[in-house]
Amino acid sequence: MGEKGYFMIRKFTFNRLELLEVAGILILLLGAIASYALYRNVWTRSSTGAGVVDAMKGKEGRDPGVEGKQTLMPILIPLSDAEIGNPMRGAQYYGGEAPPPNWPLTDLYKRYCWRQIEPAQGQYDFTLIDNEIAQAKAAGYTFGFRIMPLNPPAACMPDYLKGVDYDDPLYQQRAQALFTVLGQRYDSNPTIGLLDMSLVGCWGEWNDSCGGGTMSMENRQKIIDMQFQAFPHKRFLMFTDAQDSLDYALNYQRPLRTGVRVDCLGHPHLGGARDTLDNDPIARNQWKVAPLVFEYCGVPYNFARALNDIRHYHASLIGDGDGNINDFSSYSATDRAMIVENNKAAGYRFELNSLTLPKAISPGSSFLVTSNWTNVNTSPAYLPWHVMLQLRSADNKVAWEGQSRLDLQKPFSEAALGNDSTAVSDTFALPINLAHGNYSVCVQILDPNKVYAPLALANKGRTADGAYCSGSVSV
Repeated sequence: MGEKGYFMIRKFTFNRLELLEVAGILILLLGAIASYALYRNVWTRSSTGAGVVDAMKGKEGRDPGVEGKQTLMPILIPLSDAEIGNPMRGAQYYGGEAPPPNWPLTDLYKRYCWRQIEPAQGQYDFTLIDNEIAQAKAAGYTFGFRIMPLNPPAACMPDYLKGVDYDDPLYQQRAQALFTVLGQRYDSNPTIGLLDMSLVGCWGEWNDSCGGGTMSMENRQKIIDMQFQAFPHKRFLMFTDAQDSLDYALNYQRPLRTGVRVDCLGHPHLGGARDTLDNDPIARNQWKVAPLVFEYCGVPYNFARALNDIRHYHASLIGDGDGNINDFSSYSATDRAMIVENNKAAGYRFELNSLTLPKAISPGSSFLVTSNWTNVNTSPAYLPWHVMLQLRSADNKVAWEGQSRLDLQKPFSEAALGNDSTAVSDTFALPINLAHGNYSVCVQILDPNKVYAPLALANKGRTADGAYCSGSVSV
């Protein structure tokens, strides 16, 4: 054989071996792809439907100590059912009018003349505030207040300040003294809730509609600073009449951002606030970080217009205006129905729609839980609720719990037009020493400050301690 033929045979032999190697690699790759497709098909089928278990009766593909999947569907409470009471939302009655029968009232609120708290210079009487705090604490809620310099026709300022101008240094000094003693007494009290920005204008509402003079922008900002400094751990509500002061307070960077208080719900101009809310982007978007609180301001009011504004501006609380509406029973059937709808629309209304988790978990194993939620209303909760997933034993004791990363202080969407949904996936791990057995799967939403009872969901089956249990898991 010639030299050329020898090298041709060698080249042909080499190429055929190379092709066999490539074919082997392709067969292995095709096998891997087919196995993955089978796994994906089984995984997809096992993830759909309530209580559906992995078709292979075995591994979930993540942790050898986790088996199957199930989706639990808690039962919802229709909006037409009785109102669900919760903190910092719904109706506030502080003027003595009768609310709808059996209506769940929540956080308390009052307004005081300056002279009621400081009857003589440097002499303070906290009895009125302390009594309201005691009532709120007994009911499991908070109490907020405002201090007014004017409440015509009654005298409101202490006698020693009679005739003193808002911009008088004495006024500023005595305001500072008042806020200092109030802050020292109440800033650390967990039962104190929302505070109105006080001591400016008619009824303390930062306007001069009843006379009494005006305060310079510089001194208004000093009044705001005094209150923020006296109550670093409390949330304030600011009024809309002085827009420069409103923006100053809303832009103030503090842990609890300042909300907005709006008068004249049901009126065309919202007491002058509509233009501010529509055209001031700071005020318009403040609902994303702090509550908007509305109240009625007397006839004529339109309850249908009020409902639209509650939803449009993401109102959390709606007050009676301290006597600005009548007893519920005095209204027509149409207006009574609208009042109920308005009260229900204010604030948040959370539904737990589903929980997807394994059917069986071994102690020491990690596992994934996906929860689906809806906020029927248009505002978030503004409180740092802890959403806890729990496993409970047959005697309803919590054997294990873990905190979800769901943050109810944040809107579920940018627009939050109502019925917004969100899904949250959390990875948890069971302790190695958790006893074997069957456990109820529960969700309980807790106040870390331990002021409020567990948050009430629009779900049926609430336990005596405020949890919602649906389905079980085997450990």
